[in-house]
Amino acid sequence: MIGCSCEVCTSTDLRNYRRRSSLYVVTEHRHLIFDTPPDFRDQVLRFGVERVDAVFLTHPHADHIYGFDDVRRFSTMQEEHIPVYGSPRTIKQMRKKYDYVDRVSYGFESVPRVLFTGLTQSVYVDECKLTPLPVSHGADTIYGFLIEGDGKRMAYIPDCNGIPETTFQLLENLDAMILDGLRPKPHPTHFTIQECAEQLKLIKAKQSFITHITHNSEHSELQAQLGTAVTVPWDGLEVAL
Repeated sequence: MIGCSCEVCTSTDLRNYRRRSSLYVVTEHRHLIFDTPPDFRDQVLRFGVERVDAVFLTHPHADHIYGFDDVRRFSTMQEEHIPVYGSPRTIKQMRKKYDYVDRVSYGFESVPRVLFTGLTQSVYVDECKLTPLPVSHGADTIYGFLIEGDGKRMAYIPDCNGIPETTFQLLENLDAMILDGLRPKPHPTHFTIQECAEQLKLIKAKQSFITHITHNSEHSELQAQLGTAVTVPWDGLEVAL
């Protein structure tokens, strides 16, 4: 947190160093990115991401999209347009905020070469099925995503303070669930840590993870609080399904 010298912000435990939320999913044939936050360039350099076959955006808030320009390095290396999926509202905002993407006057390597696609139902990226999960984020309805492939199911919902029943029904028999749990105190657009834990208990995934954590929680203390039922992840954590 800018301008803060609390025990988490000054911690020497690297698990307390938290970039903005993002997820990298690698299947047998494809490499998928979920959100491109302002830390995106640092994330892909630090953790060795060398290919991106598709990008899925949860919503157009700054902390989830303002690293998007660096997608151009991947489209340049791969010499192809990369599909970018999000809700119709999210894609509309992306075209507005990154209006230069579609300008033909730029060289191929000068801008992200992408194919914006408004998503309202499931889409396949090779063998991987991606299904949007509408959830409440304050007054807005945004997306999480259900990711299915090779008999495995996982869901990623990094921003949320309410899960409608129609979405909750899609969260059955999950191998992994990653859910928003911002901080101990209530927030108008995010689950608290306790609310997140309660939702994860109801979802009953084989593995449960909390994400979008602020500096209000020290890693080891939060893990002790949540016990073994929920994992407090850290930047660079890899999970094999």
